[in-house]
Amino acid sequence: MATWTPIENAKIVGILPDYRLYKQNNSDSSAAKICAQNLVNNDVLGILTARINNNVSEPHDAIIQHIKHMDKIASGEIPPSQGDEYAWASCLKI
Repeated sequence: MATWTPIENAKIVGILPDYRLYKQNNSDSSAAKICAQNLVNNDVLGILTARINNNVSEPHDAIIQHIKHMDKIASGEIPPSQGDEYAWASCLKI
């Protein structure tokens, strides 16, 4: 499950404002971990369930990495490279 679905990306981009707030007092990884936990805890529709179940050694790791990646895309720091990323390019510039 390498490519993120449009709805997964929407969930990730939706939490980026919180991620940026957490980054003010935490490392990027710690802030992303807090947000990943919040996404999983509030995933009542099971949108991220398959992604979590496919990464059993560290269930939140894929989400943590993708939060950091999508923040770079949404801020315009890096260009989108695949799938639905193009829809989020520079949408939340810093």
